[in-house]
Amino acid sequence: MAKVRRSPRRKGLKPWGKAEISRLKTDYPKTDTKVLAKRLGRSLEAVRFKAKKLRIKKTKGYMESLYARARDAMLKRPKRRSR
Repeated sequence: MAKVRRSPRRKGLKPWGKAEISRLKTDYPKTDTKVLAKRLGRSLEAVRFKAKKLRIKKTKGYMESLYARARDAMLKRPKRRSR
């Protein structure tokens, strides 16, 4: 008896269109992922997973700007008093 092959797609998942993939490829490297997910109408995890699958990475400049913002936030925090 032959096995019935089912579609690998899960019920309820929205397939990615060509326009969405194109926008992901152009915007993902230099845009905050939360912002891009909202623009695309996708979850944060969906955008991250698709970018990883397509081997799209954030640019070095974008990542450096994130690190700089985090460093500045750490320096602005009030220092704790030691007992």
